[in-house]
Amino acid sequence: MEKQTYERLAYYTIKEKILSGKLHVGQHISEAGIAKELSISRTPVRKAIAILVSEELIEYELNRGAIVIESSMSAGRFIELLEMGEILIIQTIEKCKNKNLTYKPEKGDAILNEMRQIGKEDDDDMYLTLLSKWLLQFVSQLANIYAEDMVRKMKRDFFNKAQKDIKMIPVLLEKETLECIDQLSNFMVAKEHEKAIEVVNKLMNLYIIRTFR
Repeated sequence: MEKQTYERLAYYTIKEKILSGKLHVGQHISEAGIAKELSISRTPVRKAIAILVSEELIEYELNRGAIVIESSMSAGRFIELLEMGEILIIQTIEKCKNKNLTYKPEKGDAILNEMRQIGKEDDDDMYLTLLSKWLLQFVSQLANIYAEDMVRKMKRDFFNKAQKDIKMIPVLLEKETLECIDQLSNFMVAKEHEKAIEVVNKLMNLYIIRTFR
């Protein structure tokens, strides 16, 4: 078995243990123990742990090594992500309004068309990936690297920590989401910024209601 395959084996083994609760929050992960369990060396285990650290499922603590951190996303945390997304979108709208910027819809509309096509193919993961891609391209108009980094972190949190029921919320609201994104784009082009904000608020309210059903 190639080293890369050993690394992937270790990665999926540790991740499954975390997500299933076999490794709980605060528990130390033994490189030697995982290596012995899989009959591999510690090097691929160490590399797998590094990947999981980047995915924020594990962190290193002084004198303790690799420690499991919170790996699931509660409804409350999901709402926090929604609120942050709403803030970033509205900040983008306000900047366009205050600086009288012309909104260029081409990139966003291209992603929107991809999302419509993917929806027909029932590829949920790709749909969610495109949704986060749309958010990033919209917020990028702030020309603020910190805002863009926040969007990327939100995406990592969602994909790595959201359970299936949370991940399904944007999918269940696909029709409403696509309609609102389309309306938002049209209002931005027309520089009807207040209406654009109303559309964002409406969509966020739909997400919150669906989350607590």
